[in-house]
Amino acid sequence: MKGLIVSVEDNATDSALMSRIFDKEMPLVEVRFIDDSLEALSWFKAYDDVSRIPDLILLDIKMPRLNGLDLLKEIRKIELFKYAPIVMMSSSDQISDKDKAYLNGANSYLEKPKNYAELKERIPIVAKYWLTLNK
Repeated sequence: MKGLIVSVEDNATDSALMSRIFDKEMPLVEVRFIDDSLEALSWFKAYDDVSRIPDLILLDIKMPRLNGLDLLKEIRKIELFKYAPIVMMSSSDQISDKDKAYLNGANSYLEKPKNYAELKERIPIVAKYWLTLNK
């Protein structure tokens, strides 16, 4: 399976774990990791490869400078990403965070697993769904 995933995550440990999972479980998928929400917004605004729109965007909610919900709103304003699949990821299980995510255009909300084993199980399932089943 091939594809392009963009992950916006400010936690270096979480990004490293996800990178390891993608390398092992989905080696043909290109994953672009961005560790700063404002840098991510600039990247999305400058991105112009209409032939290769990301198959999945993973956004952390709790980020400094610009939180993930505000980043989500800004991404949805960009024509190229208006309908791109965006999955919000957070350690928060608060209903209000989930509601805000969906109200602002998220396609899905994933509560971050508490340990590596759960993360290793869930991330490939989520990615495979958006890259293969939801076409």
